[in-house]
Amino acid sequence: MLMIAAGVLPLNQAAEALGFLARPVLTIVSLMAITVVADQAGLFRLIAWQVAQAAGHDGRKLFAYLFIAGTITGTLFTNDAAVLIFTPLVFRLVEEVQEPSWGPAQKVPYYFAILYVANLVGAFVTSNPINIVVSRWFGIGFLEYAAWMVAPAIASMVVSYWGLRWFFRSAIPVTCGRPESRPSTPHPRFLVVTGAILGLTLIGFFTQEWTGIPIAYVAATGAVPVVILRRAMVRGPVTDVMRGIGWDVIVFVVGIFLVASGHREAGFTEVLGQVILAANSVSLSVGTLVTGLAAAVSSAVMNNHPVAGISAMAIGDLSLGEGSARILALAALVGGDLGPKMLPLGSLAALMWFRILRSNGVEIPYRQYIKIGIPVTLAAVIVSILVLNVEVLLAGGP
Repeated sequence: MLMIAAGVLPLNQAAEALGFLARPVLTIVSLMAITVVADQAGLFRLIAWQVAQAAGHDGRKLFAYLFIAGTITGTLFTNDAAVLIFTPLVFRLVEEVQEPSWGPAQKVPYYFAILYVANLVGAFVTSNPINIVVSRWFGIGFLEYAAWMVAPAIASMVVSYWGLRWFFRSAIPVTCGRPESRPSTPHPRFLVVTGAILGLTLIGFFTQEWTGIPIAYVAATGAVPVVILRRAMVRGPVTDVMRGIGWDVIVFVVGIFLVASGHREAGFTEVLGQVILAANSVSLSVGTLVTGLAAAVSSAVMNNHPVAGISAMAIGDLSLGEGSARILALAALVGGDLGPKMLPLGSLAALMWFRILRSNGVEIPYRQYIKIGIPVTLAAVIVSILVLNVEVLLAGGP
C-alpha cells in the first residue's frame, strides 16, 4: 500500500498484478482447504502412526521414515501445510515413543526432519506457493514443471537427508518405543472419500496438459466437493474449514508480489536481470548456477516469496529465448525453495515451525539452525542445479 501511495507502483500496475495472482491464489486456497479437511478426517494422524509402526523400535528408521513421509506430504499438499500439520503431530509422536534414556537432544533431529522436508526443491508446481506464482508467470504447465524438477527434487532430498544424518549422527537414538494404539478414525467412510478425491485431484494435475484445464480450476474442483461432502457426511460446519485456511499466508503472498512489482517499476529487477544475463552469456549452466545461488542467499536474507517474484520479473524482462528463460526461472525456484533453510527468517514454513515448537516448550537455538542450514542448503542447491543442467544437456538444450 505504501508503494502505491508513494507512486512507486501505479494503480493500473497493481490491478494488473492482482489479476495475475487470481489463479495462483485460487490454487493455494483450494489446496489449503483440501489439507484442512484431510487433517480433520484423520489422514495425517494415520500416516504418522503408520510411520512409527513401520520403524518398529529403530530410532534411525523412524527418522528416515518421517523424512520420507514429510517429503511426500509436502510435495502433495504444499510445504507450509506439511509444517503446519506435521510439526505438532511429530511433537506428540516423539513424546509417545521416547525412551527413558532420551533427553531433549535426542528429540531435536525429528523436528529438523520435518522442517527440512518443507524446504526441498518442489517436485510439483503445487509443492510451494512460490512455484505456483512463478510457473504461472512463465506459462509452465504441471507436467512440464514436473519433468524438469522431479530429479532436482530427489537430489535435494538425498543431500538434505544425509546432511541432517551427519549433523545428528550422535543424537539420533538407536532405539525408540512404538505407539500403543491406532489413532481413532471417527468417520472412516469420509476418510476414504477424502483420499479418493485427493487422488482424483492429483490425476487432474497430471492430465492438465491434455485436458487444458488450468491447475487452479482442478484444485478448486477437488476442494469444493470435499468441503461439501464433509458438511453432508460429518455435519461439520464450513466455517471450520475456512478458519483452518492460512489467510495470513494468502495476504502475505499477495502483498509481497505487489512489493516485487514495485521493485520492478523502480528498476531493481533490471539490475538483477543484468547480473543473470552476464552469467548466462558465459553459458546457460553458469547462468543457472548463479541464478540459483543468488536466489538461495537472497531468500535466506529477505524471505523466498519476494525473491521469487523479483527473480521471475527480472528473468522475464530479459531478451532471452523462451526455453532459456524457463530454465533460469526453474533455477531461481531451486534456490528459492531451498535457500530459506539457511536463516530462520527465510520462509513462512520456518517461522511457523519455530512458533509451533516454542508453544510446546521446545526452544531451538538460532545458532544451531544456522550452523546446520548454511552448509546443507548450499550443498543441496549446487547439486540440484547440477542435476538440472545435466537434464538440459541430455535434452539437447532448453
